[in-house]
Amino acid sequence: MKREIRYDLLRITACFAVVLLHVSNGHWYVVDINSTDFTVMTIYNSFTRFGVPVFFMLSGLFLLDPQKELSMKKWGARIGKLIVGFFVWSLFYAFQSVIYNGVLSGWDSVTGEMWSSALVRLIRGHGHMWFLMDLLGFYLLLPILRKICEDIRLTGYFLLLWVVVRFFVNTVLPYLGGEMIIAVVSSMHLYLFTGFIGYFLGGYFLQKVDIPKWCRGVLYVLGAGSIVFTILKTLQDCRATQSYDDRWFSPSNINVLLLSIATFVFFKYAAVPSRFTRAKWVPVMAGCTFFVYMVHPFLLEKLGLVGIKVTAYPVVLSIPIMTIGIFAVGMLAGWIVGKIPVIGKWITFQ
Repeated sequence: MKREIRYDLLRITACFAVVLLHVSNGHWYVVDINSTDFTVMTIYNSFTRFGVPVFFMLSGLFLLDPQKELSMKKWGARIGKLIVGFFVWSLFYAFQSVIYNGVLSGWDSVTGEMWSSALVRLIRGHGHMWFLMDLLGFYLLLPILRKICEDIRLTGYFLLLWVVVRFFVNTVLPYLGGEMIIAVVSSMHLYLFTGFIGYFLGGYFLQKVDIPKWCRGVLYVLGAGSIVFTILKTLQDCRATQSYDDRWFSPSNINVLLLSIATFVFFKYAAVPSRFTRAKWVPVMAGCTFFVYMVHPFLLEKLGLVGIKVTAYPVVLSIPIMTIGIFAVGMLAGWIVGKIPVIGKWITFQ
């Protein structure tokens, strides 16, 4: 599949959304639930939830096309590159405290427990690196999933089962008193349909099928409505229980699914201005999105250590300003690192 600028723009948008998510979500669990800051954070938070699902959708879009050759050598190389990338970044995050203590207080201050904890973090990865482990699972399934995608009707059937098991059973039935149906479906152990695999196949499916204009309009309304629903329902549930109830932020809920589909479809059919199609910076930025995703928690954590937190300022301004700053620094660093011979491509996963 030839490079399409519209999907580069979508990748950049999704990456920005993920950074905004973590900036707005970082102190969401500690501010006063009844405060204006909590409301503002919830609003920002609700707009971002398509980010990770769209990353999965874009990965599936480019990897699942049966018409695009994927030899055993290329397949193995992709898996190897992802594994190496995981451990390079995991190494970066895992031993920070060990190095910090060793340099600042002397290596005698580094205890065996600290080394042990660092090794555990190395294997498990930093919190946001769960995305890579899910992606690795999809990579291992690529030969099977590509066979499914040879028949678009079969792909649609797979996605229908995924939507029913993953979303309808979990999100809708509990509010309709469907405990018996939930128990029956659970007893089937349809574990394949309980993860994010549908997002991965969904990107390819949505690219291949033609969606009528009226249907797109409905999707856009549902997508916009899902944002409003996420905001209002989250605020209502949190304040009713006086607890931090984040269930409606989850990609496992149908409101996030609708937002993700609407966003993907919008970019698929959007008329891209010529200034973007000719711009060299668009594919360059798209190539740095993996690096930005991997490094932005580090930048956010270090800003917090020097007292730069969104809650230290009016959050309505501090959240977008900090997001833009972290995103810009991550992009610049990714562009520089990407130019390092050999290892640069592995670190930025290009």
